[in-house]
Amino acid sequence: MNNSSITHTTPEDAQRTFLAFREECIWLRICYNTYADLYESGDQVIETLSVTANIFFGDLSRILSEYFCLQACKITDPEKTCGKPNLTVDHINVLLRESNLMTDHIDRYSSELHHYRDLVVGARNRLIAHSDREAVLKGLTLGMHTKQEMEAFVENLQLYCDAVGRTVGTGPLNFCETSGPGDVLDLIGFLQEVLKARKARKIARFVSSVGM
Repeated sequence: MNNSSITHTTPEDAQRTFLAFREECIWLRICYNTYADLYESGDQVIETLSVTANIFFGDLSRILSEYFCLQACKITDPEKTCGKPNLTVDHINVLLRESNLMTDHIDRYSSELHHYRDLVVGARNRLIAHSDREAVLKGLTLGMHTKQEMEAFVENLQLYCDAVGRTVGTGPLNFCETSGPGDVLDLIGFLQEVLKARKARKIARFVSSVGM
């Protein structure tokens, strides 16, 4: 056997690959937080979205849901496709094992992430990434899961990244909170202020019309 063809994963390889993987996880968390801020922040926010642009925000809900499913499946896809490594949980775990860095905690969080994948991968494969004729014509409902299962996925994603970060030497990084200037919270606040101003103008016109 030609030993020159054998590759060995170093801790540096695992660290560099993990940092790129974690950036994908941060983007996934940003998408989740955007969805949650828009559609899971209470009746007042839902009313704001409905009054301002009901059709648009309804379409956006579907877009965000499908995109989240795609991204969740992407990071939990198999370690390789057509012989080429994917930037996934399984690939990170292979590098960790080759570097003797795998831990029981990381293995457990991996299993939890793949549990969510099992719930939604059918929808990804047959309705989102592809249009399976039978699924579409029969109106099949795939990928159903609870809000709690979705929340558990993003929580386990944070735990997984922190556990791997500690193991490879980069340390943990809390990316649960992703808000910043110009984000969805600013949009919601702006829309609510516009609606308040519109309501105040209507009241003022009414008062003026009745001579109060």
